[in-house]
Amino acid sequence: MTVAIESQVDNPATKQLSFSSEYSLNNEQQLDFWRHIEESFIKINDQISLGYTYIKHPDSKRAVVLSNGRVESYLKYKELIFDLYQQGYSVFALDHRGQGLSSRITDNPHQGHIDKFDTYIDDFSLFIDSVVKPKDYQDLFLVGHSMGGAIGTLYMDKHPETFTAAAFSAPMYGIKLPISRRFIRWLANLLDSEAGKEPNYILGGKDYHADAFEKNDLTKSQLRYDDYRHLYEQRPELKLGSPTNHWLVESIDAGPKTIKAAKNSQSPILILQADEDTIVDNFAQYHAVGGLCQLVNVPNARHEIFMELDESRNFALQAMFKFLASNHSH
Repeated sequence: MTVAIESQVDNPATKQLSFSSEYSLNNEQQLDFWRHIEESFIKINDQISLGYTYIKHPDSKRAVVLSNGRVESYLKYKELIFDLYQQGYSVFALDHRGQGLSSRITDNPHQGHIDKFDTYIDDFSLFIDSVVKPKDYQDLFLVGHSMGGAIGTLYMDKHPETFTAAAFSAPMYGIKLPISRRFIRWLANLLDSEAGKEPNYILGGKDYHADAFEKNDLTKSQLRYDDYRHLYEQRPELKLGSPTNHWLVESIDAGPKTIKAAKNSQSPILILQADEDTIVDNFAQYHAVGGLCQLVNVPNARHEIFMELDESRNFALQAMFKFLASNHSH
């Protein structure tokens, strides 16, 4: 089951877009496509290496760099990478430090941790400079989800010349918190382990566990949710649990910086907002709108827009590809 929509890519009168469907996950065409991608690592130092993938489109001078969210791996984005390729883009995708196929930085491999949020941006910058830019694409676009959107936004603020435009799904410009941000930050900072000691989980934090679909906050698509959980059982090295107190402090502090960076961006930004998000703060996304930053609300969508029910996912992809096409250089 696919949906056909009008596209502004190439000839808008004849070109039709069709997207993959939750009813045909891991089909033969997608599996064959994945056999041809390049998977590799970039070494930061003796302790840290970052996993990434690259697929070259033979007929395109345009590429997308994918920046994933917390706990994620590019392997979770096989379907999106396939769709990006089908629309004529080469694709690069990086696993951030401490998750996915990249090196863990805590003794407990399930802890979501970072020393400074800027480390994510430094890693991303190294990846762009050493892996992406040498391929010399005419147009580079950035697509990010959640934490990956925050990382991408702050990268663009430091390196405004790299990306032609960016589209962010449910970007983490603020975290949805049960009580005031100031109090949560104070508490996380208080509970954070002392410098030099092993990081510790946030209150109630734990190792990886798979919530039943009925209890999940990520998607309304049981087919995509079950596929994602099955992937993490097949590849247990991908599993990641709750964040550490230090990650939470760093991420809360990054929020206002991302809002300012998005609003002042020198390149066009499209925010795809999940209407029913309970993970990130939608009001923070509204505060980012202005200048070259625009927002499209995706109805009936939870946090994981790119793994939502077909109707919501296709709505978001239509908006994203229309936006990317409108920013192609000629």
